[in-house]
Amino acid sequence: MNIVCLASDPAIDAYLKPLHNSHNLTIYHVQNLSPKEVIEKVADAEVLITGPEVTILRRELLLKLPSLKLLSVLTIGTDWLDLDYCREKGIVVSNIHGATAESVAEHTWAMILNLAKRVNEFDREARLNSAYNFSLYKGKEIYGKTLGVLGLGSIGSQVVRIAKCFNMRILGINKSQKPMLGVELVDKITLLKESDVITICIPLNSKTENYISSEEIELVKHGVIIVNCAREKIVNKMALLEGIKSGKIFGYGVETPIMQVIDQNDEYYKYPNIIVVPHNAFNTEDADAKTYNLVVENIEAFNIGKPQNVV
Repeated sequence: MNIVCLASDPAIDAYLKPLHNSHNLTIYHVQNLSPKEVIEKVADAEVLITGPEVTILRRELLLKLPSLKLLSVLTIGTDWLDLDYCREKGIVVSNIHGATAESVAEHTWAMILNLAKRVNEFDREARLNSAYNFSLYKGKEIYGKTLGVLGLGSIGSQVVRIAKCFNMRILGINKSQKPMLGVELVDKITLLKESDVITICIPLNSKTENYISSEEIELVKHGVIIVNCAREKIVNKMALLEGIKSGKIFGYGVETPIMQVIDQNDEYYKYPNIIVVPHNAFNTEDADAKTYNLVVENIEAFNIGKPQNVV
């Protein structure tokens, strides 16, 4: 098969070497390409390996790739590509389900603990303004509190595993309603009302955009910590900021879109109890190895007529 890889990370090369043995593989180290630049490199590809840091795969672009049979994406989420078009045209989309779950779960917990203990906040003020008065930076314990996990998939389940070390009561929403050991499956309202910490582990789609908005913020406990390492748009930004301003939300951790600059005048930056970074939760050496190995497995499975991790 004619395979083209558009990726920003040169480390991918070593992992894709097995594909050279039986396929025509071309690798480009690129990011933020225009549709025209993508078409120039990928026009004859049967298989495309790429991610959203390279380009957004809209219908107009995909129409110009007539040979494409498999889209092997370097992400779990697919909100950056036209999945409907791929299904219409029979283009198989395989993702890296599970490959980054541990890294994202650990990152989620890094944000939870950072916000609870106000680590970034005190560090920043000590560096910039010589802050030293600990009484101004009182935090919260996590042990024995209630955690609400929105989404119990590969990432949410790992967040749950770590939470058990803190002897937490764990509430969860699971689309499949499949039971999970140590988790009380509840409805959305119950989770919002009873959780001390809420983590968002669901994909972004038309049903989950603004899944947490003003009505939901009204329901949460005073002093709740919310962490969103999924997609920024799942939480309505204005509603969230109102919750921060009022003091109802103790702290918020969020990742904004990958490889996009956060404006220095962004509202997030006005509040010391918000941690905001461009999407980076997945970004570990360990997750890279799992991701790139799984890409190879996905392509070889497709090649023998047994596609896997199909979205």
